[in-house]
Amino acid sequence: MEHVRGLVDSTLREGSQTVGVAFPMGQKVALAHHLVRVGVEEVEVGVASPLDKELPALVDRCRREAGVNRLALWCRCREDDLACGLRLAPDVLSLSVPVSDLHIAIKLGLERAAVVAMVAKAIAKARDAVPYVSLGLEDATRADPAFLREIVAVACENGVDRIRIADTVGVATPGGIAALVSELRRDFAVEIGVHMHNDFGMATANAIGALEAGAHWADVTVLGLGERAGNSRLEEVAGYLALQGGRSYETTLLPGLARLAADCSGRKIEPHQPVIGAGIFACETGLHLAGLGKDPRTYEPYEPVLVGARRQLSYGAKVGRQGVVERLRQLGLHCQEAHLGRLVDSFRVQCLALGRPLHDLEVRRLVAEYSS
Repeated sequence: MEHVRGLVDSTLREGSQTVGVAFPMGQKVALAHHLVRVGVEEVEVGVASPLDKELPALVDRCRREAGVNRLALWCRCREDDLACGLRLAPDVLSLSVPVSDLHIAIKLGLERAAVVAMVAKAIAKARDAVPYVSLGLEDATRADPAFLREIVAVACENGVDRIRIADTVGVATPGGIAALVSELRRDFAVEIGVHMHNDFGMATANAIGALEAGAHWADVTVLGLGERAGNSRLEEVAGYLALQGGRSYETTLLPGLARLAADCSGRKIEPHQPVIGAGIFACETGLHLAGLGKDPRTYEPYEPVLVGARRQLSYGAKVGRQGVVERLRQLGLHCQEAHLGRLVDSFRVQCLALGRPLHDLEVRRLVAEYSS
C-alpha cells in the first residue's frame, strides 16, 4: 500500500459525539499530543462552528502544545460554518455534504441540483483560503451511484484535494467498499479517504479493505469511539498497518493512548481487546504452548514487546504432556518417565477441579506424590 498517505484521527471530533463523552480542553490537548507521538498523520480536532467558543483556543493549543502539524477541521457547507473554519486557518478543511436522497430530502430539504451548486460554491471558496480541501460525502454507501459520481466530478472540477466516502450507518462490506474505492481511483484524479462506522462490526475491516483497494486515507478513532457502535479503531488499523504493512506507527505507545482515551471516556479495555488488551498473549492450550515453546512465531502474529505487552503462558486444565514437563522444568522438578502419564492426568484433573492453573506449591506437592 505504497499509495497510502495515512490515517485521519477523529477522536476529538467524532469520538466526542459518543453518548456520555465530553472531553474537556485539557483532555483534548493530551489526546492530540499522544496521537502525534504515535505518528498519526492528520488530527481532526473539531467542528468549525461559530457556536463553539473554545475552538480557536483548542486549535492554538493543539498546534503549540500537542505539536499537531496537519490539523483538520470538519465543516458543513454552510456560509457561517465555512467562514468560521476559514478564520481558524486549518491545514485541512473537511467539508461535509449529504449525498443520499434520504439525507438530501430529510436533512436539507433540497433537490440534487441545489446540493451540486452548494458543493461547487463551498469548495471554490475554501480552495482559495486553505492548503488542502477535503469533501466528505455523507451516507455515500446508500447514495445513487450516478449522483455520487456527479458530485465527485463537480468537486474535482472545483479543485478538491480529497473525497471522503462516509459509510454513515455502517452498512458497507469490505468487498463493497473496496469496489467503490477502486472505481473512484480509476475514474478520478483525486485522493480518496474513507470514514467507516461499526454498526455490523466491520469498520476496521472496511478501512483496511479500502486502503488495500487504493484509498489514500482512512478515518479512525481511539477505542473506536463515535456514534452508535463507533468507528474504525485507531489501535487496530494502525497496529495492522505497522505490524503487517511496515508503516512507521509507534505501536508500543498504542496501549498508553488507549488507556488515556479509556480514562477520559469512562470506557473499559477488555483483556482480549486486539492490540491493546493486557491478555492477548496469554495461552493455556497444550498444542499452542508446545508450539510457542519451540518458536513463538507458530502462534503469535508479532512479538508482544511491539505493543508493550508480555507473553503469559498458563499451564492449566488444557495442558498436554509437553506442557507439564515444561512446568516442572520451570520449577526445577523432574518426574520419572514411568510415572509421567499418571502425573499429567492428575495435574489436569486438579486444575479442572480448581478452575485454575496450579500454584507452584501445589505442583511441588503433586510431583512429590509421584516421586515417593
